[in-house]
Amino acid sequence: MITKEMTLADVVKAYPNTIGFLNGLHLDYCCGGHEAISIAVREKGLDVEKFLAELNQVAARKTQQRDVHDDIESFKDLKVTEMLDDLEATHHVTDRKLMAETEELLNKILIVHYPHHGEMLTRLHHLYAGLKAELEEHFAKEEKLVFPLMRQHPHPDAETLALVQELETEHSGAGDVIKEIQELTDHFTPPADACPTFRHTYVVMEQLFDDIFIHIFKENSIAFPEYAEQE
Repeated sequence: MITKEMTLADVVKAYPNTIGFLNGLHLDYCCGGHEAISIAVREKGLDVEKFLAELNQVAARKTQQRDVHDDIESFKDLKVTEMLDDLEATHHVTDRKLMAETEELLNKILIVHYPHHGEMLTRLHHLYAGLKAELEEHFAKEEKLVFPLMRQHPHPDAETLALVQELETEHSGAGDVIKEIQELTDHFTPPADACPTFRHTYVVMEQLFDDIFIHIFKENSIAFPEYAEQE
């Protein structure tokens, strides 16, 4: 049973099928998911007891999206080195593809819809460009520096653990920008006069951020703690 003393990260780790429910309430289970539910939910203005009752109902249900549930469950069973291989082969590939697609779409709608939505789209374009650059640099740092060190030092040393902590800090920074984009776009609600390309841009961007959140959750709440325990 889920209690208010648990964190949202604890909940998703034990019940991956709750991700959709938490996303619907815009609750952060990855970067900022380490506060007690009683605090995280109250900060959103939600009734804690009502939330817990609904969350427990969702957790007890069989999910309709077994892919996410099975993916996280199988990820938890991997060795740390296998987790790193899996992250690079799945989320790093998927996120790079979606980032490139989103960038191309954003450039299109910035030009076409500038006369009526120029201020919002300019801000969105600026935020996304910075986020994309940070994530590309972050992935490179993981693939070429930190993950190789983690493989070389299965029993972590202080230097490697410090670098892992840097990655977690960078995750929080990326999460903050994503939250700002979510607010700016009214959680990806296109304006009434949005064309099909505008709407599709929001769909792809939301897919990207959903994958990034799961990606960060796997690292922050599963892979990195598992690695630290080998010290």
